[in-house]
Amino acid sequence: MKHSHLFRTCAAGCCGIFLLSLVLAGCTPSASSSSSSSSSQALSEAPTSQAVPSGEDDTAPAPVVDGSENGFNGISDPADAFAGSLGWGPGTAGTSLKSVAAAASMMEWADANAAANRSSDALNDSLSQWFNSLEQVDQENFAEAWPLIEESAQRILDDPKAVQGELSDAGVQETPSCSEEDWSAVAGVLNAIVPAPQQ
Repeated sequence: MKHSHLFRTCAAGCCGIFLLSLVLAGCTPSASSSSSSSSSQALSEAPTSQAVPSGEDDTAPAPVVDGSENGFNGISDPADAFAGSLGWGPGTAGTSLKSVAAAASMMEWADANAAANRSSDALNDSLSQWFNSLEQVDQENFAEAWPLIEESAQRILDDPKAVQGELSDAGVQETPSCSEEDWSAVAGVLNAIVPAPQQ
């Protein structure tokens, strides 16, 4: 009887240990699986970096340079505005009207470029490049016409109404809005770079 009771007690203890082993063994894979699942979810939710496609640069674009300035330090090329000052001179027909028209065009250029607000170096660079780009015969021609143009410009500044008829006859529709300061800045540079006309 004692042996039978002892046997059952031992059997029950073995069964209990066996069941406990099974329970513990079952919990370990579950915990491992749960940990693995959490890691996978964290990786999937992590923000992805935006890769730069091959051959493309992610740096900021270079600033665009305005090509209309033509390298004249931000001042527009005077060639078109000064074209009327070439091809004529003292003694040619229509000199008076041509000088008024040339003066008006050059004054408009001075006003459009706010010449009085430009540095002397910038104006000198612009006008020197224009003058030096002329053929020698055109340089000599401009040197002869320049005193007449400067005189006409001064008359326009001094009394615009008095020269309104001349401006109209020369084909100038509106009196130049150039200020005394803007014109003086341009005239001062031209007087420094244009040689005196040959006698």
